[in-house]
Amino acid sequence: MVLNLNSLSFLLSRRFLIVVVSALLILLSLPPFGISLFYWVGITFFFYFLLSDQNFSIKYIFVFFYLIQFISLIWIIQSFASGGWGYSLLGVILISILSGFIAFLNLGSIQLIYYFFREKSLLPFLLPLSLSITDLLKEFIIGGFPWNPSAVIYFKNLLVLKSLPFLGVYGLGLTIHLFIGLILLCLVNSKRLIFYIISVFVTFSFLTGFIQHQSDTPESKDSLSFLVIQPNIYESLVNQNVIENLEKYEQLTLEALQDHPEADVIIWPEGSLSIDLNNRPGLLVRLGSLLGNNQKLILGSSAIKEDGFLYNRLYVLNETGVVEQFYDKQKLVLFGEYVPWVKPFVSRFLNLGMNYVPGKIQSLINLPNQVQAIPMICFESIFNYKSINKNICETDLVIQISNDSWFGKWYGPQQHLANSLMRSVEFQKTLIRSTPSGVSAVIQPNGIISHRIDNNVRDYFYYTYYPSNQNMNCLSTMYYVIGLLLLILFSSWIYVRVKR
Repeated sequence: MVLNLNSLSFLLSRRFLIVVVSALLILLSLPPFGISLFYWVGITFFFYFLLSDQNFSIKYIFVFFYLIQFISLIWIIQSFASGGWGYSLLGVILISILSGFIAFLNLGSIQLIYYFFREKSLLPFLLPLSLSITDLLKEFIIGGFPWNPSAVIYFKNLLVLKSLPFLGVYGLGLTIHLFIGLILLCLVNSKRLIFYIISVFVTFSFLTGFIQHQSDTPESKDSLSFLVIQPNIYESLVNQNVIENLEKYEQLTLEALQDHPEADVIIWPEGSLSIDLNNRPGLLVRLGSLLGNNQKLILGSSAIKEDGFLYNRLYVLNETGVVEQFYDKQKLVLFGEYVPWVKPFVSRFLNLGMNYVPGKIQSLINLPNQVQAIPMICFESIFNYKSINKNICETDLVIQISNDSWFGKWYGPQQHLANSLMRSVEFQKTLIRSTPSGVSAVIQPNGIISHRIDNNVRDYFYYTYYPSNQNMNCLSTMYYVIGLLLLILFSSWIYVRVKR
């Protein structure tokens, strides 16, 4: 009874109301909404009351970040729902654990700032930097989950996106948090003029997101044409009809080729065929028969190699069904593609490939007309890791095959598109993405989505890519941002020590 009364008191408290209102504002700033101004207001509102209320305990901080993570990631549960209520319950448990872990990272980062700067004059300025610390930690801890970094609030704002090649995703996030720190510092010290100036600047940056831009088509004699196929297939944990799905892909592909027989490359998404395609020569010939002379088919399927391990593979086939090139996914999804501490040889007995083995080589794809592409499978498009950064300079574009069909009609595919868009703009590369359902699209280097098939739609699009000879950014700023963040924190620590 005491526990129930304490819980009721917690829910009815003013502090809990502050937590809920602030969390809702931040959720509305994330994809698919993208109301960036709400992020500024929500974070400022929350941290201001955290600073001004001595009784604002750590449980409120934890609940604040837990609410944000759980609600923004609840779409993951949909991927388990097709297996029945038991799988749905497992999905709730896993998303609760993930949300709690990320909330713990946020809480730990805030406690770290408090430990070194409690009751110091710079605390209001430095507290928002804890969010940048958490953004960076998510890149490295437990295989990495850099989902929805702070900068993603501007995924719709083409003007702000122009800063990404210089700042990077984490650099833009750090810039946002530095300005929020200045706002808090002004509020605490009643510096109204500076507060108003920054507020006007932030409001202006939000309003620029409503400005529409046209995509410029470069003039070039050389080109490469793509057909991206989206058959609107939803995956299930209990029903997998490979032949039925194959026929849907074949039918839509033949329709597309009838309208555009000149296409150079046809792209099917990740998991087009949920089988070991590597050891199906007859099926490979059948796929190749769809193509004309010199046409290529890119698709995703599984592969069991001579070592007996299972890989999530991107195949490049020619018209004879020969696998000319392939790429094995390197960044696997925890619990979705592998289970820790389970030996990989178990994979061959798992129809859905619950224990894939990561690939070792970041292969480049050689396409017609001397175009090179860097392949990415599913969530690899949101990571910042060595093998991608090493090779992206040598490529003309990014081809991302994904399987967002697991997430149904929820907002997960919209978030995935937004996160991929941020990385595409950061490295100034055209990105072509294909998914069975979800959002298939072409993202231009400036962030414009020039071609798009929305979720729950059966369709295809034809896209002509013109290689660019412009020098584009291909270097990550992540380690520079880490260095700058550490420098700010260390300099602040020296400042308060000397001042004392």
